Amino acid sequence: MILDNILLDGPKEGKNILLFAHGAGSPMDSIFMSSIAKGLNQNGIMTARFEFPYMAKRRLGKKSFPDKITTMCKYYTNIYFQIKKLFPNKKIWLSGKSLGGRVSTIISKSIDIEGVVVFGYPFHPINNLDNLRLESLQLEGPPILIIQGTRDKFGNIEEVKKYKIHEKNYIYWLKDGDHSFNTLKKSHISTQESIKKAHNIASFYIKGKSFKGVLD
Repeated sequence: MILDNILLDGPKEGKNILLFAHGAGSPMDSIFMSSIAKGLNQNGIMTARFEFPYMAKRRLGKKSFPDKITTMCKYYTNIYFQIKKLFPNKKIWLSGKSLGGRVSTIISKSIDIEGVVVFGYPFHPINNLDNLRLESLQLEGPPILIIQGTRDKFGNIEEVKKYKIHEKNYIYWLKDGDHSFNTLKKSHISTQESIKKAHNIASFYIKGKSFKGVLD
């Protein structure tokens, strides 16, 4: 179901709905976004995908770069209020892939939500470890679960374990995964298994609102 640039999927009778924002370079119906959303839907969680204005322009064949963070925050917040009006009795969660996840963590401090799930957080630009994006992970706010590949070029396990984030937040590591959870051919874990684990971990967290049991 598509409503005002919002793609709704999953069981409407469930208690939870997850707003799911895309990354910088891929739309809301990319293979990654669709795979995660489908897995969440199968686990009883409704999803609401949408596109930031710059991505919507690309569908019209117009070359467009990501909007300013402030612009995306305002747009995402507007989507949140639309969803809250449509589903006043549901528990609302924010989520996103990479850039969308970062925006989720920022606006989570100013609206009423249950928590945040990030699929691949961009801790820093590739090959630029001096430009860290940690502020929204260090401030007080709803709990944040980050699901991150150990090989992620935007923040791998060796780098990120040195960073300080708020005690309510947690990073779950996907072994051998990159920024989109793709694994190496020599890995004992396939990319499909990695993505499946990601949406299952997210589902467990959303339903239980606890990190307990998420740990391997």
